[in-house]
Amino acid sequence: MKETLRSLTAPEVLERIKRFNGRYVKDWNCWLHVSRDCDFRVASISIPVAKEFKRIMGKWQACRKRGGLCCPIELQSTLNAAAEPLKSVGSFDLRSFQAPSEVLTNAIYNLWRIFEEGLCLKRMASEVGVSKAILLVTKGRIGPAIDSNVQSHLDTCVIGCTTYIKALGEIASELANFEAREGTTLEVLAEQARRPADVGRVVDMVLGPRGCEQREISTR
Repeated sequence: MKETLRSLTAPEVLERIKRFNGRYVKDWNCWLHVSRDCDFRVASISIPVAKEFKRIMGKWQACRKRGGLCCPIELQSTLNAAAEPLKSVGSFDLRSFQAPSEVLTNAIYNLWRIFEEGLCLKRMASEVGVSKAILLVTKGRIGPAIDSNVQSHLDTCVIGCTTYIKALGEIASELANFEAREGTTLEVLAEQARRPADVGRVVDMVLGPRGCEQREISTR
């Protein structure tokens, strides 16, 4: 049986958050620190933020087999281009994908295209790279990042933006059922685990690699 929010209890989710690989927690905290004053909905992304974006994405191997990531100046341009669709994303988060509006759906399609074309040196970015970029620029509101660890928990195979949105809808529906059944939220459980984060990032921790797992270095 797949370990998803359909099958996990609140204590099990709490334990999974606690056991999420600590080095990725450190990466995330560094990202939030460097980007703390950055509003990605405004096209004035600084070079230090673009450099940290490249460093974190590189550690997460977000463009593995795609020729590597673009240079910070090129990534700065990509992040600036993402500002317009991020304005439309606004305050939407993972929960919004249970019944996404046309505005949100169109914004994600535009954001997907920008990152698909503007992350990697030699080829279009994969769903792994794009979803990790979206997780970063929304500061954890929209997630998880769709790597092989997360894909193994899904009933949907993510191979592009349409299936990405479908996967987020699947997770959002499971989340709603979990929180109603368990009488708590993922954010509360993350606080209890002393790893506070927004909802998409918490799902990332729940479905991502445990501290003792070495299955795939490319996850975060």
